[in-house]
Amino acid sequence: MNPDNGTARDGVPNDSPVYDSSAYDSPANDNSRRDVPGNAVPGYGISPDDLRQATDPNARQVPNARQVPNALVVRVAGPEDLLAYVPYRLGFEPVESAVVVSLTGPRQRVGLVARVDLGDLRLRRPGDPDGPDGAATARWLVDHVVADGADRAVVVLYTATDVTVPSGAARRAADLLRARLDRRLPGTEVWLVTPTGFRALDCADPMCCPAQGRPLSALQGTRVAAHMVLEGRTVAGTREERYTLRAAPEAARTQARRAAARWTDTYRRLLSRTRFPNGGGPIDGAAFGPLPAGGTARSTGRGIAVRAEQVARAERALADWGAESLGLWRAAVRATARATPGERVPLSPVDLGKIGAALADTPVRDAVLLSLAPGTAETALRTARRETDGDTDRSTGAVMAQIIDPQRGIPPDEDITRPARAVLEAVVRHVPRNRRAPAYLLLALVAWWHGDGGLAAERVSDALGVDPDYRLALLLRSAIVGGVPPGWVRREQALFHGDSCAESAGDSRGDSLGDAGSDELAAV
Repeated sequence: MNPDNGTARDGVPNDSPVYDSSAYDSPANDNSRRDVPGNAVPGYGISPDDLRQATDPNARQVPNARQVPNALVVRVAGPEDLLAYVPYRLGFEPVESAVVVSLTGPRQRVGLVARVDLGDLRLRRPGDPDGPDGAATARWLVDHVVADGADRAVVVLYTATDVTVPSGAARRAADLLRARLDRRLPGTEVWLVTPTGFRALDCADPMCCPAQGRPLSALQGTRVAAHMVLEGRTVAGTREERYTLRAAPEAARTQARRAAARWTDTYRRLLSRTRFPNGGGPIDGAAFGPLPAGGTARSTGRGIAVRAEQVARAERALADWGAESLGLWRAAVRATARATPGERVPLSPVDLGKIGAALADTPVRDAVLLSLAPGTAETALRTARRETDGDTDRSTGAVMAQIIDPQRGIPPDEDITRPARAVLEAVVRHVPRNRRAPAYLLLALVAWWHGDGGLAAERVSDALGVDPDYRLALLLRSAIVGGVPPGWVRREQALFHGDSCAESAGDSRGDSLGDAGSDELAAV
C-alpha cells in the first residue's frame, strides 16, 4: 500500500481553501468564492505503508493561542479549482489512485488530503491472507477523514481504465469508498480524472459531463493553479520523481566519500582518547589503564595526572571537532540561503562529506536539529561541543516543544528550513548510503513539521532502510503512523474545531498512542 498525505506546507506557506460545488455551473460568480486564511487548518501526515488502523490526533483547545502569521488567502470556486489543487497538495500527479479530501464547517474548508493506490482498495481474495484488504484500507481512510473533523468528503479517482466496467478496479474503489463514507458523512461526491479529461463520475448529462470529460486544460487555467504557480509551487510528474534524490556526479561523490572517511577517522581517534570512548561511563582508575608494575604511589599519581591531562586535551579536541562540524553546516546553510530562486549553489563535496560524517555523532545531529529553530545559535554550539548542562537541556526541550507540543508549537520558519533542507538533500546526494540515515531523519522531521506527511513517511522509510534500529526514526514513524501532526497543526485544529472536537479527540483510543509517541520524540 502506498498511501500519501497531501502537502500542507511544501516549500511555501500552506493554503487551506474552501470548496463550493454549487459554483460548478457558474464559475464566474464571485459570490461563490470565499477568502480563507492560508494556514488555518493544514493537512497532516498519516500514511506509512504498514498502517492498518486509525489513530486520532490529540487536539487540545488552547485559549488565546497565537495565530499563524502572514496567512495567505486563496479562493476556490468549485470542482475545477479543487481538482487543480489536489496535485499541488500532493506534490505529484496521481496515477491509478484514489484521493479523499475532507471538507469541514459551513464554509467547506479543505482539510485532510489522503491518497492510496487503487490496487489497495481491492477486496481480499479467499486464500490470499497477505493480499490487499480493500475494506480495511477504506475504513482507515474514513476514520482519518472523520477524525479530521470533516462534515463531508470528496473522492477523486485518477485512472486510465474504463470506469463503466463494474468489475474494474476504479469502479470498485469508488463504490467501496463512497459506501464507507456515506455511512458517516452522507453526500460524498466522486470525481473522475483521466488522461484526457475530468467529470463527475455518475453525471449523466452530456452537456455538463461529456463521456470523455472536460479538457484538463480547464484545470490548468483555474485561479488556484495560477496562485500556486505564482507562489513557486511545482507538481512532479510521478510520485517517484517527487521523492527521488538523484546521486551527485561520481567525481563529487568520490571527494565526499574520502572526506567523510577522514572526518570519521579523526572523530574515532579523538573519542577513543576521551573519558567515554564507548559513549558512557564515569571516570575511574580503569580509564587510565592499570598501575605500572613496581611503580611507587608517587610515580603512579604522576602517571595518572599525565593521563588525565591527555584525556582532557582529547576532550577539548573533540569539542572543537563538533564545533567545526557545526560551522561547516552553518556555512553551507548560509550560502544556500543567500542564493536567489533557481540559482545553483556550488557546495563543496568535501564539506558535504564532513557534514554527513558528523551527523552520525548524536550531539552534532542534535545541534543541527536545534539550528532549525530561531534563536538557538548558542545552544546549538554548546550541544555540538558536548557542553551540556541544565540550561542546555532546558533550551533543547523548548525547541523540541516548538515542533511537537500543541500548546507551544510554532510553524517552521521557511527562511530557515528551506536552505537547511537543501543542504541535507545535498548531503544525501553525495555521501555513501550507509552514512545517510541521520540526514534522512532530519529531512523527515522537517517535512513532518511542515505537515508534509507523504514526504515525511518516505524519508523515515529511507532512514530505517539504512539503519532499521535508528531510535529517533522509529519514534517519528510512530507519530506519522498514528496520524499525530506537529504541535502547531494540532493547536490550529483545536482552535478551528472548538472544544467539542478537542474533547472527542481526547476520548479516542488512539490518543494515548499518539501522545506517547510525540512525548518520546521530544525526549530523544
